[in-house]
Amino acid sequence: LEPLGTLIEYLRASYARDYKRAYRLISAEDRRLKDEKTFVAERGAFTGFTLEAARILAESIRATPIDARESGDRMTLKVRLALPDANKLAPQLLGWDEERLNALPAGEQRSLAQRLRESSRKNDLPMIEGEETFNLIREAGHWKIHLDWAEGVKVAFRPVVPAGVPIELKLLQPEVRSQPGEPFNVALQVKNNGKDPIVARIGHRVEPYEYRDHLDLLECGFLLPVRLLPGQEEEFTSTYFLGGGLPQDLRRLEVSYELVVLH
Repeated sequence: LEPLGTLIEYLRASYARDYKRAYRLISAEDRRLKDEKTFVAERGAFTGFTLEAARILAESIRATPIDARESGDRMTLKVRLALPDANKLAPQLLGWDEERLNALPAGEQRSLAQRLRESSRKNDLPMIEGEETFNLIREAGHWKIHLDWAEGVKVAFRPVVPAGVPIELKLLQPEVRSQPGEPFNVALQVKNNGKDPIVARIGHRVEPYEYRDHLDLLECGFLLPVRLLPGQEEEFTSTYFLGGGLPQDLRRLEVSYELVVLH
């Protein structure tokens, strides 16, 4: 694929949250730092009919080159983007509730998919536009998206449980490499290994403290206190966004998940 073709395919896969497909378009340099399973888990892929609906919408994505600067096997490509407004489309898609969308009867799914295709064909979809710059690298004659995770920030997560408390905290992604502007998910498993019910909350502390505002918690799966029966295990997912403005030499942030027993 030419650079623009690679970029559009990557944007469409990312919009549809078809991250297995998107992963194949990422540079080998980046893939060495993050395998496909980790990449997909950090972002939260769509499945079933939700994926189908998102793919239909993604076909309407357009990217028009504004500036391209090529140096050897590397290219910086600035484009004007137009993509379907997922927020405005949410009422038609049950608020993007994946469980509900995937549970719709087959007939309703077909009808909804047809309406989306028709709106796309007529250019009736609500769109958002903007300008973005992407880096690409040529590998064996093929252009790939270069996310440059090697120069990104490593965000390390650490569970902290008070001594004597029979609660087990397990992080499924204890470490994430990210660049500013990339959202990512972190899954936390919580298990009560004790003989009594426990109500607890999980605090969230970022270090270095002065950079705490650069790591935004977009969605917290354990915002409220959690009640666990003996032997009960729950999994919670939180979504983070690494903002800009971090010092160039900052390569690591640490996040502590601190368990506090309420009763």
